[in-house]
Amino acid sequence: MIDIRVLGSGREVGRSAILLDTGSEKFMFDYGIEVQDGNVPVAPPLTLDGVFISHAHLDHSGLTPQLYSMGYEGLTFMTSATKNISYELLKDSLHVQKKKGVKPYYLPVHINQMEENTETLENGESVKIGKSKVSFESAGHIPGSSQVMLESHKNKILYTGDVKFIDTKLMKGAEKNFENINTIISESTYSYAEHPDRKGLEDRLRTVAQDTLYNDGILLLPAFAVGRTQELLLILKDMGFPIIMDGMGITITEKTLMHPETIRSPGALAEAFGAAGKARRDSQRASVMQKPCIIITTSGMMNGGPIGYYMKHLHKRKECSIVQTGFQVEGTVGRIFKDTGRYVNDGIDVRSHMNFEFLDFSAHTDKNHLIDFYKKLNPEKIILVHGEFTEDFARELKEEHGFDAFAPSNGETISV
Repeated sequence: MIDIRVLGSGREVGRSAILLDTGSEKFMFDYGIEVQDGNVPVAPPLTLDGVFISHAHLDHSGLTPQLYSMGYEGLTFMTSATKNISYELLKDSLHVQKKKGVKPYYLPVHINQMEENTETLENGESVKIGKSKVSFESAGHIPGSSQVMLESHKNKILYTGDVKFIDTKLMKGAEKNFENINTIISESTYSYAEHPDRKGLEDRLRTVAQDTLYNDGILLLPAFAVGRTQELLLILKDMGFPIIMDGMGITITEKTLMHPETIRSPGALAEAFGAAGKARRDSQRASVMQKPCIIITTSGMMNGGPIGYYMKHLHKRKECSIVQTGFQVEGTVGRIFKDTGRYVNDGIDVRSHMNFEFLDFSAHTDKNHLIDFYKKLNPEKIILVHGEFTEDFARELKEEHGFDAFAPSNGETISV
């Protein structure tokens, strides 16, 4: 028997942390933080035989240095792209923690310690530890993202991490060809919804860009630094409009281009990135706003980054537009803006007169694709995590599709 204990992401989105105890080894799959509120997972034992990080997003990787601060001395495995990107996000997260005045969860020395103890494992590769084998396969979510498979004691357990099965402008869809999987630990972020047609979203974004700039306006695109910034560049690059990049998305795009094997069209991204203007200081930001252009800037949920500067100076301009391109977590600045039309952050409280649209370019799979995946693999058990409606989805999978599905809460253990 293998015990699977959910330390985080049980019946919630965020702070992913899954402990797997084979009886001979203990493995941690992801160790993240809830980015909005700073909530942390249940503390794991430090007698771990390995930590495996599915991708760089902080809700999956953001507390890994804390393991080293608590005394963990073992190895952490991730793809080289995840390693390159995650260290930028971890350093930024530490800066944000200090800015908020909260006691940091780790120090720079622990990021360094993590880096020194990280071994890269690329998608398609595996490592043998004790009586177990752990392998990575592509997840299609963001550059470097992985699904993690454990083979131990005649059990095959697949942890999806965050997964996307269809191709996007940036990413190839996730690997789906697995055999003899006994248990799936599956994300279920969009277990309640179907995504709109991707091409339709791309066409609508181009239309908004064209309408805005032809009206002498500026199109403002708050975007996640990892994945979304790069996808927006690829969607908009051939329109002939000036594109300005700002915030961490610049650095992350540079890091992404160091790993061309992780994306669909590295040449096209390199071309788009080279052609885009870069704003790094307020004087440059003031300058780019003098003419119609497209500005892609962090942060995607509008909580931090240069987006505040642009909102302060553009919110009264009716000829300008702002398009949110991803999920806005409850309580974030972006969610409040989406619901009320007000931008409230860092002493600024203004009502926007800009044209507003929400286009959900999600990097997660949706309900139908999850169900198709389960039917293809036909596992003995499905353990649902990383979703707000896991209990409802587990019930549906049991009653309508005949799966043995579970929706554990944090701290709960399921033996397989």
